[in-house]
Amino acid sequence: MKLKLKQFSAVIYLVLACICLTPFVNAPLALFLGLVFAMTEGTPFPVFNKKVSKYLLQISVVGLGFGMNLQDALKAGSDDIFFTLFSVISVMIFGLLIGKWLGISKVPSYLIASGTAICGGSAIAAVDPIAKANESEMSASLLFHGLSCSLSLP
Repeated sequence: MKLKLKQFSAVIYLVLACICLTPFVNAPLALFLGLVFAMTEGTPFPVFNKKVSKYLLQISVVGLGFGMNLQDALKAGSDDIFFTLFSVISVMIFGLLIGKWLGISKVPSYLIASGTAICGGSAIAAVDPIAKANESEMSASLLFHGLSCSLSLP
């Protein structure tokens, strides 16, 4: 009986993954579907997910970099460097304090604050080796940050 439930869970996982790849499902809905599935069914392919998610995240960060205009980024950076530094430092401090106040452990608080202060999921991925986050801390931080941005931005 347990084997059939695991197979059913794997089929639902694959169906949801295919549905999320269609143009009919936007990013917030895909994140929500993934959250609901993970909270109710768990991960039917934990070894595969662990290997693939790391590479998908790295590919996504590289893809974001290719979408930037280097001259525009350098000009904007040189004009507002002090404002940028103040913003990043204050958001990091504020994020860590809120995490402590809410009782969230240090690593996810650090990851979420980094993502909020810098540039979202790519910043979370970049600071992951420094934070030494485990898989669940990394996933939860990315999910929380993605959902909060999806729900708060138009």
